[in-house]
Amino acid sequence: MNLVEPNAMILTQIAFAIYGAFWIYAIVDLFRSEFRDRNQKLIWAMFLIFIPFIGTFMYLSMSRRLKVRKTLFSSDEKRINFRRK
Repeated sequence: MNLVEPNAMILTQIAFAIYGAFWIYAIVDLFRSEFRDRNQKLIWAMFLIFIPFIGTFMYLSMSRRLKVRKTLFSSDEKRINFRRK
């Protein structure tokens, strides 16, 4: 006796695969980025590991504000204007 229909099982597996992709993306992004506060990376890692369902989507939606922006030029260098006159 099947308690779950095969179609529902396939949809559940697809949903978990999509969630897994988001979770892996969040983990990789966490370790590649720099945060303004040095403890933020540890806090987000704990959220992603111990509260994975909520932590993943919280990280993806809220962490952008807390990251350090990487610029192509440092503040001491002169910026070059490549536009033609």
